[in-house]
Amino acid sequence: MSHSHAPEDPSLDEPASGQAALFSFISRSSLSTSQEDDALLPARDDESEPHNILLLPSHHPSTTLTFRQDPELRDPVLHNSFLGMSELNDHAGRRARMLEHLGHASEFKTPSFSDSLPVATPSYSDSLPLASWSFDSERTVTLPTEVNNKSRFRSFMDRINRRQWSFLSDEVHGTITYNKEDISLYQFVETFKEEFSHRSCTQMEIVTLVAGTPEEEEPVAARLKVKDLVVQGPYTASSQRKQTEYTRHMFVYFIDEKISEIQDIVDGAEKRRQSPNIVPVPNFRPPPPPSSIDLRQLYDDYIACINGRTLQQGLHRYCKETVVWNGAEMALNHYGQLMENAFDAIAGLHFVPRTVLIDEAKQQIAVRIEFSGLPIKPLCGATPNGRRVHFAEHAFYWLEHGKISHVLTIVDWEDFKSQLDY
Repeated sequence: MSHSHAPEDPSLDEPASGQAALFSFISRSSLSTSQEDDALLPARDDESEPHNILLLPSHHPSTTLTFRQDPELRDPVLHNSFLGMSELNDHAGRRARMLEHLGHASEFKTPSFSDSLPVATPSYSDSLPLASWSFDSERTVTLPTEVNNKSRFRSFMDRINRRQWSFLSDEVHGTITYNKEDISLYQFVETFKEEFSHRSCTQMEIVTLVAGTPEEEEPVAARLKVKDLVVQGPYTASSQRKQTEYTRHMFVYFIDEKISEIQDIVDGAEKRRQSPNIVPVPNFRPPPPPSSIDLRQLYDDYIACINGRTLQQGLHRYCKETVVWNGAEMALNHYGQLMENAFDAIAGLHFVPRTVLIDEAKQQIAVRIEFSGLPIKPLCGATPNGRRVHFAEHAFYWLEHGKISHVLTIVDWEDFKSQLDY
């Protein structure tokens, strides 16, 4: 992967230095406040109200940040968001400088972090007034029990859903490969801003998530539900609104605990149909077979059967007699015919699994398959023009008793057609 140096977005600042750097693996959440973020608000005179202890859940579900209210300072409203570690450090520093100018520096308590981290139960009350927070000396931070690439990907999704673009540098490298193109983080953010603007209602929800092994730098594959609110007719307060859903499959790769590459395929046909619901993942899975099955070897043999064009003779070894493909239940011979049709339309078609992720407990396989070949017949609305094509598919498989029973897949037909349109 090449690394181009594009101008950095000035809004993508590095995290605050100092102690916050020690906790850089804890994702930051934005403080959604007004422009008077640094304004000092007068303390209340009501001495009858106890100094409450407020436990704020951090971005990771298993992390709890414990703070004590400082009655000398009041902050703007928090709007149901949570302060991350580096924001607290920066936030506290600004307040300290203000107090120093006001002659009250001795009243300010610098945040401290303790190595003894007792567990605190998360609780949050919207009725509690906000203050300038200092860490309680007895209960400080409960670190997450496990930080892995699944949790990092969830944090990445949350940043996008919250439109916290300036914090994506916590999750993503400064240069990233996105859909086979090396771009800067600034360009990547601008790409997603077009789809997830502040005015839009678009949200992404993780439907299923499969991770690799540490030896593979733990890639992550996700089936995502994209929910949008479409306004029908002129945009007015009384306009009818229709919720639509479509799917996208992401394969995400990490280097040094940050995202370095994303391969993202959107179901364009489903998006254009403005479907009210996507195809759900299968439920009520039977337990794995009593005898151990090497799922990676099974999948390699399945692909060899496809590339060898022995579907009629060998497909039953890897698939159940009935396969549910993208929500449609079909007999095994009809499922095999889908692949035969692709071979007939593209000469020399070859299936190459680039990434295979296995979840033994769920009996689930997630695969990025890359194809190459020469189209010789019209396929998916594209007419052959004598050029070879290279495109991909993101597929999720579920197994029952050691055989494939359900398949949810998105082929990048947009990329396929774009190679034949010029």
